[in-house]
Amino acid sequence: MIRSILTAVFLSIIIIQQAVAQNPNKLKSGDIFPEIKGVLLSSKMVTLPDHCKGKVSVLLIAFKRGTQDQIDTWTQPLMKEFSICSDFRFIEVPMISNFYSWMSHYIDNGMRSGIAEPMHKNVMTYYGPLGSYYDYFDVQDKKLCYLFLLDKEGRIQFLTKGEAKPEELSVLLQKIKILLQ
Repeated sequence: MIRSILTAVFLSIIIIQQAVAQNPNKLKSGDIFPEIKGVLLSSKMVTLPDHCKGKVSVLLIAFKRGTQDQIDTWTQPLMKEFSICSDFRFIEVPMISNFYSWMSHYIDNGMRSGIAEPMHKNVMTYYGPLGSYYDYFDVQDKKLCYLFLLDKEGRIQFLTKGEAKPEELSVLLQKIKILLQ
C-alpha cells in the first residue's frame, strides 16, 4: 500500500515537472510574434509586430543593460548587409520593468544621448510587466539577448539567443535574403 502511494506521488512529481518544463506559451518558428507596445527613441508610439508588417524584420529583445555587446554582434553584420534595403527593419527592444516607468523619460533621454539620431527609429523601449514575455521568449537567462526574425506578416521565421555565432549568423542572413525576394 505504502509502495503504491509512493509510486503515485513519484509519478505525479515527474509529470508535474515535465508539464512545467514544457512551456506552452514558448514561441516557435511559424508563430505570430506577441504584441509589445512601446515608444521608439524617435518618440513614435508603436506596437509590435504591427509596426513590422510589410517588412522583413529582426527584433532584438534585451532584459538587462549589459546585453549591448551581444546585440552588436547581430546588428553590425545586419546593417552592413541590409542597411539600404527599404523592405528590411531591425528594432532593439529594451524590456524594462514597470517599476521603472516613473523614470522612463530619464532612461529614454539617456539612451537618446548615447545612440546616434538616425538609429533612434531602431530602438523601442517597453515599460511594463515582464512575466508573460519571459514565458513567450523562454527566458532562462536574462543576461542574454533574444533575436527573432519576422516575415512580412509578423510570423517568426528564426529565433535564437545570445551573441551571434558564425553558423547562426549565416543562417539568419540567408533566411533574410530569401524572405526579401
